[in-house]
Amino acid sequence: MAFSIIEKHYNKHHEDLRLHRRHGIVEYETTMHHLHRFLKPGHFVFDIGAGTGRYTSALMSEGYEVKAVELVKHNIDVFLQREPTADVIQGDARDMPFLPSDMADVTLLLGPLYHLIGDDEKLKALNEAKRVTKPGGLIFVAYLMNEYSILSYCFDEDRIENLLAEGVVDQNYHLQVQEGELYDYVRLDDINRFNEKAGLERETIFSPDGAADYMRTRLNKMSETTFSRFIEYQKCISERPELLGAGSHLVDVVRK
Repeated sequence: MAFSIIEKHYNKHHEDLRLHRRHGIVEYETTMHHLHRFLKPGHFVFDIGAGTGRYTSALMSEGYEVKAVELVKHNIDVFLQREPTADVIQGDARDMPFLPSDMADVTLLLGPLYHLIGDDEKLKALNEAKRVTKPGGLIFVAYLMNEYSILSYCFDEDRIENLLAEGVVDQNYHLQVQEGELYDYVRLDDINRFNEKAGLERETIFSPDGAADYMRTRLNKMSETTFSRFIEYQKCISERPELLGAGSHLVDVVRK
């Protein structure tokens, strides 16, 4: 994987701002809603691929002990400017010898699998997250969803015919991203395959953003009252099976 591509992206597109925009707030609030279902006082958390520390900061403020791992130095610099007491180390989610095994009650893997291309690379990160999590502990694993990308970047940008001809999109309309690309996209059956290979058991699975990414302009025009209601709506419907995979992200909650 070309780290320079990832670093260039996050140096330009500030992750710290994304989760403060309305579509990002929906994702963040819904994810925290589900985290609070499973976190208990005294739990220790690993935040792997912590970005600029949005989740680490929130959990620290609630009294949880969190150790964060982040690949991109720029993200760490932003993180420590806001949260100077955070325990964060630069590292690769696929290989973390500096983290002990069987330590975390809850492990967050809310970003790395976006950028790991293909099954083998994703499984390395999943297996590392599994290794550092206590037996019976939970891992929150985020994925980018195939259909959002097909609709938003292939059809909406009128690129679908060229991408089909190039084999980037196959005849089942599944993106076949090549090594060196920034993002990889999956469907629910892909996620199920990863869990089977990694020996992980699903506790629940939810869409953190639902229609939010499709509705960015409309979300920005909503009154505060209506927007608050939209967040509550997304929390309410985030596990509905007929809607899984339709949004831009999916978070799989799996047990070691």
